[in-house]
Amino acid sequence: MKARPIVVQTSYREVFNQLEDAILRGELKIDEPLPTEAELCDILQVKRSTVREGIRLLEQSGLVTRNSARRLVVSAPDASRSSENIIRSVTLNKVTLEELWRVQRELEALASRLACDNISKPLLEALADNIEQTRVSRDDPKTIVKIDMEFHRLIAHASNNRALTLARDPLGLLLYASSDFVITRLAQSTDRLIAAHQRIYDSIAANDPENAAKWMLKHMDDFKRGCIMAGAVFDDPILDFVDIDVLSGLTEALRK
Repeated sequence: MKARPIVVQTSYREVFNQLEDAILRGELKIDEPLPTEAELCDILQVKRSTVREGIRLLEQSGLVTRNSARRLVVSAPDASRSSENIIRSVTLNKVTLEELWRVQRELEALASRLACDNISKPLLEALADNIEQTRVSRDDPKTIVKIDMEFHRLIAHASNNRALTLARDPLGLLLYASSDFVITRLAQSTDRLIAAHQRIYDSIAANDPENAAKWMLKHMDDFKRGCIMAGAVFDDPILDFVDIDVLSGLTEALRK
């Protein structure tokens, strides 16, 4: 006989697990009211205090929110919540700058390809405006970091692929927060960044996916070279290069 670990859970955790499972299976649908505490007590055969603790976990996970009438309704977790969880996991698990850069390099290239076919006129104009903002702010490294992150986010959202944006946004926050490490040490990095962004923009505007991806890959490779020139060791944890104040500000902006 092969035994498997026996997991003894508290009752409120089981309430959370059953409600989470019902939401994921679609038995409780997005925007529909959650059953009342009394109804859940009857369904699950537990005390009201147990139901309340289970619901508290659901709220913390973003699976339920309160509407204008203060009634709990089923919801999809906000993207910023999942981004923050991924950021915590990446940093606490000591993911290296090399690991992060390799994944983000491919995601950015994919986003630039997809943006060529899917970008809207407003987003294309926003990219052009972003490049102009970078030129105006070229002597303000902290502002450049934020504008750079926004440039890449705009391209990802222009791809019109939610799976891609959910995957790359939190990793992008970490990687571009680490660009502060480069920009504040290498004065020439901002001019190279502007030139790369312009090439990528021109390729997307011309609906040239291969050229857009090519210039994005060059841009990402240039980022790595800049980090190394600035003294970064790519086998070290990403947290060694991230300015926590910068990351906090970027994360806060993601929630808005």
